[in-house]
Amino acid sequence: MSSLGKRLFTLAAACVVVAACGSSPVTARRASSPPTPDAAAVARCQQLSLRGVTPCPPANLALEHISIRNGTNGAVTDAAAREQGAAYLREHALYDWAVRQPGGDAFLTSGALARPETGRTNIFRAEVKLFADARAAGGTAHIVPPTTTEVTLVPVPASLQEAARRDGLQPSPFAWVDNQAGPAHAWFVTPDGAAHDEVRIADGQPHPILVFGQVEQDAELGAIWFVGGAYGCLASMEVRHVCGI
Repeated sequence: MSSLGKRLFTLAAACVVVAACGSSPVTARRASSPPTPDAAAVARCQQLSLRGVTPCPPANLALEHISIRNGTNGAVTDAAAREQGAAYLREHALYDWAVRQPGGDAFLTSGALARPETGRTNIFRAEVKLFADARAAGGTAHIVPPTTTEVTLVPVPASLQEAARRDGLQPSPFAWVDNQAGPAHAWFVTPDGAAHDEVRIADGQPHPILVFGQVEQDAELGAIWFVGGAYGCLASMEVRHVCGI
């Protein structure tokens, strides 16, 4: 799950527009006060903190332009698939933000995106391990996730749902095939500057996953796909079939 785009915002253009509009010269100007945090934003972060959800993500994370496809053969309407897809992309954006934060593993295992145990042992297991290894070494964790090109909602047969329950997951009748590909890289850097790789996926190497879950309306985070667990699409022949591989 990856959001590599960086967004820059500049005030320079606004200054040019003002100058071109014939504004009268100003001989003296009071120094502007530093912006104060928006009261609603502060209250939102406080509420998340009370829930044990830290660090606090921005309220309006930009969603990536990822194709949302309906592969349910009419079992789910296109409108419903788009709505659920938007929730999945919101979870995707929150994940991508979290892995780039110091101590982002706290957010991943807070219960915001998945049950804490599911986060630790399944969907975010590699990320949690990396942060723990970095912390133990007194270093810093770095994650560049794979890039998602499209997500497809697919039906999950009862047999795979039962297998997922035996694995301690929370399967769903429908799941997202997240078509990811490299490059991806997870490593930590120790105080002496040495880099220690834990995961590296080559450029263009496919890494699709099947993500169970359901849409939940979160008062602070919005409508998100609350993850019930995931399998790599290459995990077994049955999962490959569900993923359409």
